[in-house]
Amino acid sequence: MVQGYWIIHSSGFYFIDDSCHFNYSRHVLDSYNQSIGSWHRLGRVWLFALPAQFGLKGAQIFSSLLFLLTIFIAYKILQLKNVKYAEWVVLAIGFQPVLFNISYTVLAELPAACLILLSFYFYLKDKYIPVMIFSSAIFLFRTEYYFVAGIFLIIYLFKRKWLSALLFASGPVFWFIVSWIISGEYWRFFYDMSLHARLPKITDGIEWDYYIGYAPVIFGILQTIFFILGTILIFIKKRINDFGLLLLIVLGGFFIHTLLALKGLDLTCSIGQLRYLAVIGPAFGIISVFGLSFLWEKISNGYLRGAMQVLFILIMFFLGPYLTPVHSKFQIEKVSDKIAELVKTKYPDYKVVSNLHYVANSMDEAASGSGNFYNLTQGNLQKFNREIIIWDRELETSPFVDENLKLKKIEENPNIKLLFSETDTICHDPDIPIHKFYEYNDEFRRKAYEYLTHDQYCWENFEIRVYLKN
Repeated sequence: MVQGYWIIHSSGFYFIDDSCHFNYSRHVLDSYNQSIGSWHRLGRVWLFALPAQFGLKGAQIFSSLLFLLTIFIAYKILQLKNVKYAEWVVLAIGFQPVLFNISYTVLAELPAACLILLSFYFYLKDKYIPVMIFSSAIFLFRTEYYFVAGIFLIIYLFKRKWLSALLFASGPVFWFIVSWIISGEYWRFFYDMSLHARLPKITDGIEWDYYIGYAPVIFGILQTIFFILGTILIFIKKRINDFGLLLLIVLGGFFIHTLLALKGLDLTCSIGQLRYLAVIGPAFGIISVFGLSFLWEKISNGYLRGAMQVLFILIMFFLGPYLTPVHSKFQIEKVSDKIAELVKTKYPDYKVVSNLHYVANSMDEAASGSGNFYNLTQGNLQKFNREIIIWDRELETSPFVDENLKLKKIEENPNIKLLFSETDTICHDPDIPIHKFYEYNDEFRRKAYEYLTHDQYCWENFEIRVYLKN
């Protein structure tokens, strides 16, 4: 019900990557050659391809159902281990701030999280074949979490399950074969897998304690407290066989993303986003419920326990979904709608040349280039006699654009004229419900707000110029 409210009131996308990924899934048949790349990720593109045909709401609803499935699997895991009050996993996972924020998006983190729990569930059921298939498939969504399959491989090799070695490679091999078939180049897979290591860094990197310090923001304050308690109880109660593997996966997630993003190492270009740790959120939530169940068992008074449960529900909500923004339509999307309408009504026979995928979304065209939408390259700039050319300041220096065509080069063309330009700076803080309690002049409240909403919202700062060529 809570998630449904956020979906109904969201007219746009999660602020990073979501809108572009949606475009490539919706237009997968026009962009299938892009699905083999390490940024779009093969599994994500095709998983959301069908739901995206029903528009943004269709993709959001599909993602929300996947979220509910993930929570259900977590519940079944707790039941298998005879943990009382297992139903609390609905809130311990469902009300995690970052995971809730991406639970209705076209992103790869949630499918990867679901596959991790599916793998662990079948591990508990002692069915090693689905364990290795599901854990290897993680590679198709979040390649860095492929270490989970490596953990299971070591376990099963120790048990002399030799087939596990072949199944371990099934995810990467599948991607390799598809990449070879689509591109016709056997080496393409290896080139794409090294892309993020070759591109320049977007930020300076993080300190070693960055993700530890933001754990309450990622997973929720109460969830973090009871995760610590649950971790202690795993050792005190000698439940390592039950939850030790999940704990290892959680710690592995922290370690790998800290290592990849660590300042000075320069291992990858895209770093430090909190949503990368949301992949281990469901595993984190299971251990939290193990700790929380210990508390409820210790409170013998039913009235006191009931009162505390109500209090905890409210805290988890206000420090969970209530800290996340409604995904409103960005101003740059509204400008893109304006451009699409302009092309439709006044320049229907003109080709649109741009790297701005928001315009492709507004036109319902493939951002990779098809129909009336083409990427902004020197070749396409000269290809058509009639063009609407859209330049975006940020994309001029983006490492993810194939050809960075400079504004000066565009304006050298004598056959173009400026139709209009738009520049704006907009803060999307008001999209977060708790923003209404924000006090700019109260330093403590300001710092608490900035900490709790870190990496959950954005500022827009854009400059767009639209040119006519004829």
